[in-house]
Amino acid sequence: MNTCWKMRTIAATVLTLTASAGAQAASITANAVSIGGTGTCQTFLGSPILVAGNCANANVVQALNGAGNVELASEPDVAAGKFTTLRGTLGGQSIVLSSLVATDWTVALSTKYITEAFASAGRTTFLPGQLPALVGLFQAGGYVEVSNPNVSYVENDADGWTYVGLDGFINTTPLLNSLIAAVNAALPVGVAPIAPLTQPSQVSEVVKVQLYEGGSWHYLYGFSATETGYSAGDPPFFSYTGAYRLRVPEPESLALLGIGLVGLCLGRRRRV
Repeated sequence: MNTCWKMRTIAATVLTLTASAGAQAASITANAVSIGGTGTCQTFLGSPILVAGNCANANVVQALNGAGNVELASEPDVAAGKFTTLRGTLGGQSIVLSSLVATDWTVALSTKYITEAFASAGRTTFLPGQLPALVGLFQAGGYVEVSNPNVSYVENDADGWTYVGLDGFINTTPLLNSLIAAVNAALPVGVAPIAPLTQPSQVSEVVKVQLYEGGSWHYLYGFSATETGYSAGDPPFFSYTGAYRLRVPEPESLALLGIGLVGLCLGRRRRV
């Protein structure tokens, strides 16, 4: 069989798969969903005060259709190295969401997350030694608070992308300032204390996502929230007041793969 014909066939399949994702908006709850992993799971339902419940399928489906959220793992789970997964299908393809454990938080990811989180509150520079101290404390245990995501929906939108919704804080500055206070209490000699943040900020928790069986894992988080209209009633943080809409990047990679295969094939034909 002609190699170029094979490549054109593969490219057409990839491009069709990418385009079909946007043909119709669909939720992960349109098909069976399942909870797995080694950690716990609970659903938060109701408004304005969310009420915890177990992750029976009916509760999960209700939560992911606008009634609340599904918490993957608990903070004690994360600290113990346990994780929880949410698995389903979208557009005929598998998707897996997972909480994070310590090994996910490499220096690179921790530094990127902290730097971008503080930038969302207007802090873009640090004095010598401050950022390493923040990263060190975060990796020593601070990561636990942002590694058990509260998933409010998983859907393919009409624009062709897959989105994950996370419920979090509408203002994360109190949480970031608690991290600053903990770091300042243990700063090495010679490192200047970190000044508290004064501007409001929006930072989501982190969810790990695998789109398509055997695909790459992505760490998703964001810095733009909208009001959810409900709260867990836990001042000063007020959990679940902010909704973060996060886009999974894999469809773009598939489209580029298809276009690249077509281009490679055309290039081969011109050289013949």
